[in-house]
Amino acid sequence: MKQLIQIFFFGFLSMTQLLAQQPVQTTVDRNEILMGEEVKLGITVDATSTDLIVFPEQAKFGQLEVIESYPVDTIRENDRLRLFKQYGITQWDSGDYYVPQLSILKNEAKIFSDSIIVKVREVQVDTAKQKMFDIKPAIDIPDTRPTDWSWLWWLLLLLPLGGLIYLLTRKREKKTYEETLQPYEWTRYRLSKLDEQQLLEQKRSKEFYTELTYIIRKYIDSKVYGHALESTTGQLLGELKTVMVDRGMNITSTTETRLKEILERADLVKFAGVAPDAITAKEDRLHTTDIIYNIHQVLPPPTEEELMMDAKYRRKQELKAQAKKIALGAGLALITIIIALGSWIYIEGANNVKDKILGNELRDYYEQDWLRSGYGVPEVAITTPDILVRTDEDKLPEELSQYVGAFDNFQLGEDGDDLTITVSTYLFKEGAQLNELNAQNLIGPVTSGLEQDGATNIVMLDNELEHKGMKGLEFSGTFDFEGSIYEYDLWIFNENSGMQQIFVTHLEDEEEDKFREYGRLIKERILSSIEIAKIENSKKQSGK
Repeated sequence: MKQLIQIFFFGFLSMTQLLAQQPVQTTVDRNEILMGEEVKLGITVDATSTDLIVFPEQAKFGQLEVIESYPVDTIRENDRLRLFKQYGITQWDSGDYYVPQLSILKNEAKIFSDSIIVKVREVQVDTAKQKMFDIKPAIDIPDTRPTDWSWLWWLLLLLPLGGLIYLLTRKREKKTYEETLQPYEWTRYRLSKLDEQQLLEQKRSKEFYTELTYIIRKYIDSKVYGHALESTTGQLLGELKTVMVDRGMNITSTTETRLKEILERADLVKFAGVAPDAITAKEDRLHTTDIIYNIHQVLPPPTEEELMMDAKYRRKQELKAQAKKIALGAGLALITIIIALGSWIYIEGANNVKDKILGNELRDYYEQDWLRSGYGVPEVAITTPDILVRTDEDKLPEELSQYVGAFDNFQLGEDGDDLTITVSTYLFKEGAQLNELNAQNLIGPVTSGLEQDGATNIVMLDNELEHKGMKGLEFSGTFDFEGSIYEYDLWIFNENSGMQQIFVTHLEDEEEDKFREYGRLIKERILSSIEIAKIENSKKQSGK
């Protein structure tokens, strides 16, 4: 925070003459109230009769609620006017609160009031006068322990693993040799298989004719008439003749007669139990070959449109098979990733995996090797995640140079980073008059510095500090900056005729596990390592 150092220093030194030059005076009727009590905030502005003064009208000043806005009181002094505006403010929770700088419009310029702290205390209860009651009986408290979701991790591991095992071990249906044949080659293949069975020699006429007619009907079904398998003999012969005429196909009368005889004889064998002689059955077998060959010969060649449709179908089937392979590969890859991620989470823990994938700057700072170094005069030795860099942005104004002989400022990180560390040291010139460290006097300048750097919604607590024999002040709390909430801790010491300031900010910890509150852990480690070296008189005199 670039403005914090200089504004704080204005409040630290005795420069009362500057206060007399302020165009706005800010007062409260009391600095300490009980919860809910009204404290009156007064703002006085000096102006001329031609000046336009507009006081702020807000529902809240910082964390303090405005319960009343009183009319403006005007006092005329010669040709000057003194405007006095009063507000009634309160707070319903105990703590130390400050009224931030308020913007007042004077003509076309803005002037600001001073920040003032208001302490809100709890209402004390006199237990001697308060009526006492019996102890209430014990009540059952519901179990609010979080649900154990460890079984879910096992389920996430086992389900993909089971799916992968199924995909790898399932039996894929493979096409047989018979299924790869074209209809005409298929009939020849099945007829040769029928001959190999020697059903006629075994007096199994019914099975023989069943297979023989199935071969005929199957071929006709695939090449000529698409309902040959489920049609009766009469229906098949009639529809076959019609279809063949429509398609311009002509078979010989001998072929047509033999086809009819074979189908009708097969019906007698299958349904009437007639047993034909072996010679007739063998002739039917030979005639079947001729019938199928004759039909095959008269089939018209496929048209160009049919060929294109067939090519499109084959291409569609190829793309479908390719897409299936890609989907299977992607599924296997996804399952592998899920298994690997689930195993990683189970072994390392969900938080560790999240930090490694998404990154956690505060954790990286906390776990890396830390360095110890000294900064400024008098030297402030401190242990930090990285070396602080000297900054030249904070130059002391000329009015402060008469008090300060040496000023150094070192910083790690920039405003808005997850972690910033600032170490500032002042060595006062001999004879500079210093005020005693007092939170009441310093809280206003400190908050003003935060506000000028862009911080809003500042919550601040102050405490007296004693660290390794050194006494100082601690200001801690939270503020909003660019949409994020930050926690901060400012330590101020007045040692060796100088002033030392250590300021640490970090992104607010949102972890439920206190061991993962890396911002807090970093801040505690930094602040606990602070040591301020003693300097010799010769060094003190160098600040003249």
